[in-house]
Amino acid sequence: MYQAALILEGGALRGQYTAGVLDTFLSENIYFQLVVGVSAGALCGANFISRQFGRTSQVNVDYRDNKDYISPLNVFRYDGIINLDFLFSDHGEGWVNFDEEAYEKSQTDFVIVATSIETGGPVYFQKPTGQDLYDDLKASASMPYVAQPAKTAKGLCLDGGTADPVPFSYAANQGFDKFVVVRTRDRKYRTEDITLLQEKAANQLYGKYPNFIKTMVNRAEIYNHQLDWLDELEKNGKAFVVAPEEPITIDRMERDKKKLTALYHRGRADGLRVYDELVSYLNA
Repeated sequence: MYQAALILEGGALRGQYTAGVLDTFLSENIYFQLVVGVSAGALCGANFISRQFGRTSQVNVDYRDNKDYISPLNVFRYDGIINLDFLFSDHGEGWVNFDEEAYEKSQTDFVIVATSIETGGPVYFQKPTGQDLYDDLKASASMPYVAQPAKTAKGLCLDGGTADPVPFSYAANQGFDKFVVVRTRDRKYRTEDITLLQEKAANQLYGKYPNFIKTMVNRAEIYNHQLDWLDELEKNGKAFVVAPEEPITIDRMERDKKKLTALYHRGRADGLRVYDELVSYLNA
């Protein structure tokens, strides 16, 4: 186990790329003292810590058409397009249950990032277990506009990618000086400010939470600043980034299973491509 922090960006079903990279890490026995995950990155991270090779991709591909998992109607039935409770329930033959016992026995520290809608700031859940684990993962992956704020022990929360989309600074504040960051965007990607229509919708939905609205409005500045900082760290050999060499073009809610499978294998291949360089960085 390396004394390094693994940082996992979100991105809904773009997380298939992350799933592929992490399965390569599992196959090559690369483990980390700390894993920090945001949204889909946190969901991938949980399966990585429980060492369940292939589980993330199997669920996303085999059950993509299951309306109890992903459907616009779930906004009314399960408080979000993606029913995250589905991931941790038993669905019978062919389904691989989350191995909570293996997760709890792991020596890896796991941190889930969400955004408090009251403060607008990031919230960090440290190695939650039981129902808290499911609640915190749900909060981290609950997308603004299309999901209800999730209840947690630290208050109502939404997508961690709003306040801290690439949380390597959290690991730095914990004393780590080696960061392996798995992106779901290519290195050149930068996001744009929200539109006036989106800002209006945010005010209508979250009018009681001005701090959260402010964070949503400033999200592009937060994200792009983190990426510029990460580029500088990578340039100076202080961070190791695994990112797609070409833009990921699938939709956040992609329905094409062939594309989802291809993205997973793209992550697997990139994990192998950077293996020697990664091990050298971790051992330096």
